[in-house]
Amino acid sequence: MGRPKKDDSRDTRPEILDRALELFATHGFTGSSMRDIAKAVGVRESALYHHFPNKNAILTTVLESSGPGALNSLMTNDLVRIIESLGPHQFLRTMGETVLTLWSTPRERHLLRLIMAEMPRLKEAGLFDLQAQVWRVRTRIGELFASLVERGLIKPIDPRTASLRFMGPLLMIRVLHLSDLTSTPNLEAMREDLMRHIDSFWETVKPEPATKKEKRR
Repeated sequence: MGRPKKDDSRDTRPEILDRALELFATHGFTGSSMRDIAKAVGVRESALYHHFPNKNAILTTVLESSGPGALNSLMTNDLVRIIESLGPHQFLRTMGETVLTLWSTPRERHLLRLIMAEMPRLKEAGLFDLQAQVWRVRTRIGELFASLVERGLIKPIDPRTASLRFMGPLLMIRVLHLSDLTSTPNLEAMREDLMRHIDSFWETVKPEPATKKEKRR
């Protein structure tokens, strides 16, 4: 028995995005129709077309604010100023908490499942290119590390290498803790893994202590 019909005149756009992504993650993108989405939301199928012309547009809208695109949006122009205020180590730990909060949301978990299951088909259809998205995030993080090196906030290190060392374990931690939609994630265990990685990474990039001669200058 389907959900009762809701008021089609209300703004159902956020719920359409969430219910559609749940269906895509569970039944696949190609296995879910606009009729299925309407039934899950509890509206007439025609009501969906007030917001989106097709399910491709629904997925594109989700991807604009989720997945790698969401991380990219965190890399604002004010980051260096924020880092100078917090200190680079504390900033990295704060970023870890932000990532944990973002990635553990239902939308991000369903998106991860969808990407893992249908990445080649989504790329072929021109809907989502994970590799290109991750490259963009890596480039932004590399630019950030280059700025930190320039300001002496971390030791001289190749920014591309630093971005890879930082991002790789983050992505592994995400898959380990959040890819199984049938169980409740242990967020405390995930937080411990995140902070352990961040603290270990910091030890490899923290600036060398100034010598007595340098301090006198």
